[in-house]
Amino acid sequence: MKRTATILMILFCILVFQNVFAQVEFEGNTSFGQLFDVTYSETQQDIIYARTVTNHIVTSTDGGATWGILYSQPFDDTYSRIKDLKLMNNGSTLSFIIHAEGTVFNAIALYDIDTATITRTYSTPNSTEVDIIIQSYDILDSNNDIAIMHTTFINTGEFTTEVFYTFDGGKRWGSIYLNTDHDNVHLNNVAISPTNGDKLFLMRAIGPSSVFGGLFFSTDGGQTWEQKIPGNVYRSIAFNPSNADDILLGTGRGFFATHVENLYRSLDGGDSWNIVPITWTSLSSNSIDAIEFNPTNTNEIILLEENEIVISSDNGATWQNYVRTAIDTEDYYNGLTASYNPFELDKIIISTNFYPFLLENGGATITKLENPFINTTGTIASFTSDTENHIYYGLRSGYIHKNLQTNTEEEYGLRSLNQNSGSPAKVFADPVVVGRVFTDGSSFPNSYILVSNDHGANVSLAKSAPFILNLTDVSTPVTNPNISWVSAGLDLFKIDLTDMENIVDTYVPVPLGGELVNAVQVDSEEATNVYIAQSANFYKSSDEGATWEISTIGLEDLDSRNDRILNIEQNPLNPNQLMIATTNGIYLSENKGDTWNFISSEFTNNIAFSTINQDYIVATTHYSDGFDIPLPVGRPKIIFSSDMGATWEEISTEMLDHPFTETSTFSFSDQEVNVYFGVQDLGPIKYNISFTTLSVVDPDLLENNTVDLFPNPTKDSFSVRSRNSIEEISIYNMNGQQIREVRYTTNQEINISDLANGIYIVKVKTSEAILFKRMIKAN
Repeated sequence: MKRTATILMILFCILVFQNVFAQVEFEGNTSFGQLFDVTYSETQQDIIYARTVTNHIVTSTDGGATWGILYSQPFDDTYSRIKDLKLMNNGSTLSFIIHAEGTVFNAIALYDIDTATITRTYSTPNSTEVDIIIQSYDILDSNNDIAIMHTTFINTGEFTTEVFYTFDGGKRWGSIYLNTDHDNVHLNNVAISPTNGDKLFLMRAIGPSSVFGGLFFSTDGGQTWEQKIPGNVYRSIAFNPSNADDILLGTGRGFFATHVENLYRSLDGGDSWNIVPITWTSLSSNSIDAIEFNPTNTNEIILLEENEIVISSDNGATWQNYVRTAIDTEDYYNGLTASYNPFELDKIIISTNFYPFLLENGGATITKLENPFINTTGTIASFTSDTENHIYYGLRSGYIHKNLQTNTEEEYGLRSLNQNSGSPAKVFADPVVVGRVFTDGSSFPNSYILVSNDHGANVSLAKSAPFILNLTDVSTPVTNPNISWVSAGLDLFKIDLTDMENIVDTYVPVPLGGELVNAVQVDSEEATNVYIAQSANFYKSSDEGATWEISTIGLEDLDSRNDRILNIEQNPLNPNQLMIATTNGIYLSENKGDTWNFISSEFTNNIAFSTINQDYIVATTHYSDGFDIPLPVGRPKIIFSSDMGATWEEISTEMLDHPFTETSTFSFSDQEVNVYFGVQDLGPIKYNISFTTLSVVDPDLLENNTVDLFPNPTKDSFSVRSRNSIEEISIYNMNGQQIREVRYTTNQEINISDLANGIYIVKVKTSEAILFKRMIKAN
């Protein structure tokens, strides 16, 4: 709904600072953070860029001590990931692949760091091919109109590789390599000479008839190819920043008898090649996956191999090998990228298969670069009371318990990073008993439910069965905390936990056989009253599930073919009130489910009543691609109300930085709620909401009132652009404290050279609106 600029002014006057500056907070254990393509800024000291495992580019302004989100790839059209992040254009631009397999949304994007915008995209010219993706690419720094794109797809059931070249920024593409025309040999990588856009390199793999790829070399933009150093596969390539004719080439993964691992060097732009003598220590793949010259001292070179870091400080005359003889997931393994610090010459950041590391002392010292960006799996859960505050989040088929009061963590059941087997663990916190958690799992031929009374330190078998037990909900009556009700896939169980050495489970028949039990809630006043959700139906029992009665009054719009009830909650401050989250919206009952009122049309997955204030409720929507019928398309968001659903406020997916999440939980305190999401690449995140203020502005409100800060990040000063006249600029720190106010004059530069490095909020008052932008200050 359109609103006037006057409303914007009124909104600002009643905002509380914590809501103005509300942002995603990272709650994960930094020991488990994973980052890739970690790269030092070429122009600003202590700034680092990296990508997460999914859809975020993140940055640090203090050399890796703290991190924030720089860019979030939206899920507006489809699920996509960011891959192959590179710093280019003299450090002003980040390029990356938008990996959206099998869709028309695959692309290469250029992100301008100063303006914080995507300035160009190169879409795939063969976007309609089956399972299409971009495998590798290169763009000429001196002329971004010239680019090479390496794609793969399925053609008539066959895996296919095709490479395209453009000289006009992607308006026209020419196909320059198709594997079926070249012995069916696929590629590992592609590159353009940094000083000659017509000179191309294809690092080839192996064909189905044991044809070893060799290096393909072209001097005419891919119209013709010449094969160099045949009989091997190649992967990595690097050009000397001071002399583009000086090129290093590394062999790729070789799982065949004739494979010989080698580093090759050309001093004539790729015409001829010679082996650089290095002694290698074999492990398994024997692949040189990354080569990097130090741009500030090209005598320094680093090679990243599966189990070796190899460094030269004399332009390759001699080499120092740092060898690992076994796979250790907490140490170096399978290096992927390297970046020299241009300001502190003895520091190199490397990305590996598992974690990023900082190298010092010529590579002799290696330190994990800890960060909060955890590849969270499974579920997230919480327990909050007057004296306790805990969250639990899934990770690597296990979970981590975090005591929010003591800020301590314990891990349970985590698999090693090099173990691919195992399903994500679901962890459910008992809503009544502190420390009691339920998890599920399987071990052929049975699946099982485990329970612990000490957060997971000691576990007992609650239920085992030769069929799938898939935890979906847990409820425990306040009046009898020794009994927990568990919905597990198609089944419902009542579990007696009086004696943890002799747990008794009772199967409870449900109304719809063969239909998932999505939610269960035991009445807080009378433990014999139980409520469950199956399909789009709400059932209630007054005799512990011996008989069931369907409740339909007010739920007539729910259709079992198109809708689902996903959650049931009871108000702890008013037991007569029940609330259900459905694919069609949110419904509220004032009489324990006898009748229902429709209070929101938002598709929501999770809901909660405040445990402290009577009228406060909050709900979340998780990511849904719409393929899990009948779940509709959904993007993560939060909605909340301070008047029991009469009016709602929204935290949009943009405000949450476009998280890929399928799980959430809540923790209430006084006038606030902390909403936690388990995010695939950000770990557990927290968003704090105050019910006492309006904290959200409709995006339509800002449609014609945008502002830009440039450069951003900045070292000394910045300028502001706006369609409307700028009247006043204020700068706040992240605690909401105003530290500067400026009466703006046309084209004025705002000097901030005296401010400490960090993240600030800039408030811009224009003739039409008051707007806020995040700014990074760095040296």
